[in-house]
Amino acid sequence: EAAAEDKTEAAAEDKTEAAAEDKAEAAAEDKEAGAEGVKVVKHMATRQPIWFVLEFFGDVRASQVAQLRQEVTAIVAHADASLGDGVVLVLNTGGGTVTGYGLAAAQLMRIKAAGLPLTICVEEVAASGGYMMACVADRLVASPFAVLGSIGVITDIPNVYDRLSREGVEFQTVTAGKFKRTLTPTKKVTPEDKAKTQEDIEAIFNLFRGFVKERRPTLDIDRVATGETWFGQDALERGLVDSLESSDDVLLGLRRGGAELYSVKYRNPKEGLLSGLLASTSPSVSSPLGSDGSDAPLGALGWLATRFLQTITGETANANGEAIAALKARPDLALRAQDLSAEAYRFEDERWLAERQRLGTGF
Repeated sequence: EAAAEDKTEAAAEDKTEAAAEDKAEAAAEDKEAGAEGVKVVKHMATRQPIWFVLEFFGDVRASQVAQLRQEVTAIVAHADASLGDGVVLVLNTGGGTVTGYGLAAAQLMRIKAAGLPLTICVEEVAASGGYMMACVADRLVASPFAVLGSIGVITDIPNVYDRLSREGVEFQTVTAGKFKRTLTPTKKVTPEDKAKTQEDIEAIFNLFRGFVKERRPTLDIDRVATGETWFGQDALERGLVDSLESSDDVLLGLRRGGAELYSVKYRNPKEGLLSGLLASTSPSVSSPLGSDGSDAPLGALGWLATRFLQTITGETANANGEAIAALKARPDLALRAQDLSAEAYRFEDERWLAERQRLGTGF
């Protein structure tokens, strides 16, 4: 019995010692984790604010929005507004399609929704759809001779109905829906069509006005929403911009204030070596049909493969052969629900589009 009691007491002491050791180890781990946490918090507290720099030099279709959305996503995922992070956008565009620039402005609103301050710098022009983007900014600056404004909507469609009639050509369009087609190049223009188109234009214009007014509430919208444009100083006097300075000075000011500047640009992921050789650019050779149905550039291997195919078949490659064969296989695709009106209406000021400036007179 005495031996059993000694054995029991020894086992209890072992358990007590083991529990004490476990407790000590846990306390040491907690202390170490706490120290690491303090280090992380201290590092985050001492980190300099980061300002991410974007560029948007837009065309008529605002095709650059595909790149912008990727860049904005990356910034929103990594920036921290509580640490003073922000975004600078260098903007230069004369506007374009309603849908394209509406989406571009929506991408900038994502930055605001994330709580990040947004500064937009207009270098040369932010007209029409470009100003729709610019007015989203918390701070809007422009160079002294930048052009701003052109708050308006335009649609212009050539009409060859009379000429076709003189040539004995009748173009027939079958629609379902009273206003499925109004003004088209081949349809006789009626007062009803023109009235409906004007109604559509006014509706888009009111949306544009409301969008600008909501984001710049101190702006006299009736005074500036006339389709006119103004140079820097006149735009400043009308409240279209907050200050006149270059993007370089804005970035230098942020740097002097202790911020770090990161330029953000999205590039497509690199492809493998073989696909790179097949798709490497060549100035004069195109593939029979690109992956999206359009011509795509070929490299040396692609050119050799195309020539080999032509040699063994005795046929010349047809750039649209696959598309034509597909259409013959599915003639029902010719009857489609298609509406191109989205591209007919534009937040565009053609006087300031970069592509047309080269053809105009200089300043």
